[in-house]
Amino acid sequence: MGMEIMELAGTLSKYADTMIDEAKKTDWQALARIVDMFLGVKRAGGAIFTAGNGGSHATASHMANDFIKGCRAHNRTAFRVECLGDANAIITCLANDFSYDDVYAIMLQTKGRPGDVLAYYSGSGNSPNLVNAAKAAREMGIVTVGFLGRDGGALKDLSDYYVIAPSDSMERIEDIHMMYEHNMVCAIRAALEDEWGMEIVRRPLSRCSINAGASAGTSEGAGADTSAGAGASNNAGACTDAGTAFKYALFDFDGTLSLIREGWQEIMIPYFIEVLRETPQAEDVGAIEALVTEFVDRLTGKQTIFQCIRLDEEVVKRGGQKIEPGLYKDEYLRRLNIHIKNRIEELRGGCDPQGYLVPGSVELLERLASEGWNLYCASGTDEVDVLVEAKLLGMDKYFGEHIYGAHAYMTECSKEMVIREIIAENGLTGAELVAFGDGFVEIELVAGIGGYTVGVATDEVRRKGVNLRKRGRLLEAGADVIIPDFGGAAEARELVEFLLGV
Repeated sequence: MGMEIMELAGTLSKYADTMIDEAKKTDWQALARIVDMFLGVKRAGGAIFTAGNGGSHATASHMANDFIKGCRAHNRTAFRVECLGDANAIITCLANDFSYDDVYAIMLQTKGRPGDVLAYYSGSGNSPNLVNAAKAAREMGIVTVGFLGRDGGALKDLSDYYVIAPSDSMERIEDIHMMYEHNMVCAIRAALEDEWGMEIVRRPLSRCSINAGASAGTSEGAGADTSAGAGASNNAGACTDAGTAFKYALFDFDGTLSLIREGWQEIMIPYFIEVLRETPQAEDVGAIEALVTEFVDRLTGKQTIFQCIRLDEEVVKRGGQKIEPGLYKDEYLRRLNIHIKNRIEELRGGCDPQGYLVPGSVELLERLASEGWNLYCASGTDEVDVLVEAKLLGMDKYFGEHIYGAHAYMTECSKEMVIREIIAENGLTGAELVAFGDGFVEIELVAGIGGYTVGVATDEVRRKGVNLRKRGRLLEAGADVIIPDFGGAAEARELVEFLLGV
């Protein structure tokens, strides 16, 4: 019995070794071109149809599953994909009434559109139903992708893209195809980490919904339903303007528009940890780091003195000496100014400010200005510095007199003051205001008055993709939309049109 098991184990091991050796002969550049094409189709909003027979159908079905679920990066939408062979009723109907050779072609002719993709798995490359589907796809302007075996068969010449599993064994061909499928999923998901677009948590209400809600809210009787749906039904046909009411925008400065101070938390947090570790009752460094990170994050967006006030409170809790929080602020700013000195000098020397702006900032502000929006900028940074840095970046022309920052020893949240001022001066309701910010404060404040909030979760170091810590903080604060940055002209147009409801 022992010898039989050993022989079986040897046979199994030999199969695996052979499959691995064959798989290593793959044309990886061909597979990379397929992955790149799939990513392009996703960006363009195209659909992917998969097909196969027998074991290859199972791989095609598995691909559809993985491209919907497995390719989702951070809960973002993945691909529009369908395995044609999964529709049993349709397959048996078409095979019975027409021909099994035509089932995929007929389905594709109904479902497919130019720019979509047909991806098929075939060990031989000669399955008639796949050959006919590939021919139909090419006539329709649908991209054809073959995962093939042996010499590629007839499908090789019908495929715009193809990769051949380098084996003559059908079992190992199917194994290698499955490896390709999982390999693509991992590569695509990694690529999509930086392709966020808009993560929509809540859509903005239209004027119709706002007005309907107001009407429902003034109706007689306790507990009137003020939901958009209820209001809409009460005012059916009365509203023809589906756009939103937005015309005012409040922007944070650092991290939302400006990257001059990128890395400020890496200055503040270690400094605050250093201070707290010197207190008589200091915990271990891990606990202190968690504490400091949490309150610095939560107070991001308020003027710096608030973080320093909190630091002083934590020092006293641990038996340390109470001092004027402004002294902590002075030391923090001294360290920060060393960090950003060269950046300011470069800008004063006439360097291109784009390198110190969140991508797409200019394009978005230009777009909002062209739509007639009223723009405000409020920062937790000292106002004298914000005014200088905004001018160096060319941001001052978009905000005019409406740039606000912190003043020495101010003990009221400057952004809350600005929001009150915007509302009072213009007679606004919260429903007319949009906030753009990367900090907890501005998002929480504007969400609290019924405004719409766009969380800008920029990875300030790489200048692309999303900073996941920021994203989590912004969602907790009540952000309605998360974006990585403002992109370019096309993304700015898309964002503004989304906000306007057009």
